[in-house]
Amino acid sequence: MKIFPGCRQTLPIIGEEEKVYLVGSENYHIPLPKRDLKDPKEIGDPVEVFTFYNENRELEATTKMPEIQVGEVGAFRVADVNDLGAFIHIGTKRDMLIPRREMKEELTKGKLVVVTLQVDEKNNRLFASPRINTYIKNDLIDVKRGDEVDLLIGERIEIGRRVIIKGNMVGIMFRQEMLRNLREGDRIKGYIRKIEGKDIQVSMSKEGEELIIDAKEKIMDFLNANNGYMRLNDDSDPEEIKIRLRMSKKTFKKAVGALYKEEKVTLTRFGVKLNKEDDNG
Repeated sequence: MKIFPGCRQTLPIIGEEEKVYLVGSENYHIPLPKRDLKDPKEIGDPVEVFTFYNENRELEATTKMPEIQVGEVGAFRVADVNDLGAFIHIGTKRDMLIPRREMKEELTKGKLVVVTLQVDEKNNRLFASPRINTYIKNDLIDVKRGDEVDLLIGERIEIGRRVIIKGNMVGIMFRQEMLRNLREGDRIKGYIRKIEGKDIQVSMSKEGEELIIDAKEKIMDFLNANNGYMRLNDDSDPEEIKIRLRMSKKTFKKAVGALYKEEKVTLTRFGVKLNKEDDNG
């Protein structure tokens, strides 16, 4: 049985000492402190653990799970900085180091940074790195066009933002697909728009018919919450529409047009008015 460093895995208890259980196999096992477990265990019992390198650079197990494991990406605030680099809390017993060689910019205490957890096999240690593209290569893409996914907003790039998809894939969101201002570290829902090889494009809005249905619902909710009137029309500024409705002007015009054909709204000179039930009856 192979034990992977920096990973969540289920390992059987194969032995017991005064203060620790031994988990793994007869050929290779590592200690798990008994204080990590609420109840006593028997030989053979499976235990879900996270493995990490301790101060002696030896593998150890814990039942305290971190927010990310090796190969995944998360956003954390810098807890401390010294000559070695910056330290972050990821949920493990020891703070995780971002070595100075991995930094793209100087990090200060309290700064939010998006990092991936990696393993230095040569020196037997785990480390965090903001150099996402260096380590995340999209070798296993398990999403398809149209999927709704969890996104972690990454660094700003010339054409928009780099994004982390489901914690372990890297994609791009073009500026025109952003329906509101986004900051590094924000967590949002998004949609897979296009996949070409290992390149993934995402959007904050759905596609096609689903997009219009969703937009119609947002407009109706807005009208119902604002006395049945919306001061937006075909001449409104696209940014104002994005801010108030979280949709593009193009989508807004299609959705309003559909609601008008369904006789749910009336188009006025300055905006959109909700039709009452007895307006057409």
